Amino acid sequence: MLQILKNLRQKIADNAELLWLLPLFFVFLILAIPTFPFLFIYAHISDKKFQKNYTAYLARMNGTCFFYYNNRKSSLAYIREVLLPALSPSVQVVFVERREVDAGPDGKYLAKMLGEVKERKGFPYLLKIIDGQVIECSVNNQFYSIMIGRKPLSPLLDRINAFYKAA
Repeated sequence: MLQILKNLRQKIADNAELLWLLPLFFVFLILAIPTFPFLFIYAHISDKKFQKNYTAYLARMNGTCFFYYNNRKSSLAYIREVLLPALSPSVQVVFVERREVDAGPDGKYLAKMLGEVKERKGFPYLLKIIDGQVIECSVNNQFYSIMIGRKPLSPLLDRINAFYKAA
């Protein structure tokens, strides 16, 4: 019986600590509520500014071709050693690690382009900018078929070059 009373006393003490935190939380919430409209306005303005800069970036990069690949262990060495050297030097190569696109000051725009890919078929992705629009294509199936089957690279390169040359 004594143990039950000690356990009950401990539960009451634990809950008493929580009871002190609850009013502090509500005071914080009440003080923070007036800042919410300003945060929403700031977020809206930041988003509009980013969209404007992104549109300017697309206009500036018109005609640029991108090759996106990721850090998948089974294909990373093959892409770096075989495929990338065979690509045209004009193609911008973008490495994606997890969900991070680390490409300097333009990384946020490159990440947005990747994020807007409509058909998620898998890496590698081919993207190009034509008249302010991003056109995308996944060569995942053909790439892995060639890599795993140890087939010639030329059909994949033909497809990549055809995509980049098409208007």
